[in-house]
Amino acid sequence: MGKTRMLWFLFFVGFCAAYKPVVFIHGFNGTPEDGNLIKDIIQKMHPGTLYYTANAFNRTDTVKPLWEEVAIVKPQLVKYMEAHPDGIHLICYSQGGLVCRGLLSTIPDHNVDTLIAVSSPMAGIYGDPHHLELYENFSDFLAPLNNDSISPHITEFKHNFLRIKRMVLIGGPNDGLIRPWQSSLFGFYDENEIVQDMKKQQYFIKDSFGLRTMYEQNRLFMYNIKGIVHKQWVRNPDVIKGVFMKWLN
Repeated sequence: MGKTRMLWFLFFVGFCAAYKPVVFIHGFNGTPEDGNLIKDIIQKMHPGTLYYTANAFNRTDTVKPLWEEVAIVKPQLVKYMEAHPDGIHLICYSQGGLVCRGLLSTIPDHNVDTLIAVSSPMAGIYGDPHHLELYENFSDFLAPLNNDSISPHITEFKHNFLRIKRMVLIGGPNDGLIRPWQSSLFGFYDENEIVQDMKKQQYFIKDSFGLRTMYEQNRLFMYNIKGIVHKQWVRNPDVIKGVFMKWLN
């Protein structure tokens, strides 16, 4: 191999190695194959990128309580993190976004560079906003993570959550499944069933788990994309190329 070709080869190898590995976590009733198009596009646009999936809870297993799902996935995610001490990216789809939120709130030394939460009900899914007391007393996942109920772990949750370097939230009005769709951007209904955006939520105002800190430090990015139904978020090449890829350094 000539000197010039060798230099180009070394440059190419070094360039490819610069991309952090990507881990995909699917949603409700899903499988790792839901991320196949994401994998194909990443490896074409960023050759050499390592791509993993959380192959731990599939199809009917996704009906397990969320803390159980977190416990199932955690050993796999920790293994990927330990194998790549310079950091990883997480792409979490639908219910997988809540699983990722639980993971990143409970892994004290995680090294996630960018969390991309795709049409994930980060603020929950509509049940009944008139019974907040029941939510605060009986929700054992979202209420403790939001510090909406008394949790002895909230300081730990917040510290761990803030280790995320960047969080990218993606949703849109034509989703058709997440209700309200603004939950993907941490918005939710008020007591009058009017959707209020993230900045009007108490967990943002009080900075209960670090969301306001991330926003004020310009580490939080949100996309409102029209025309995409829920199942197509991870199957739409324009979204993957135009949004996802921007953040996968």
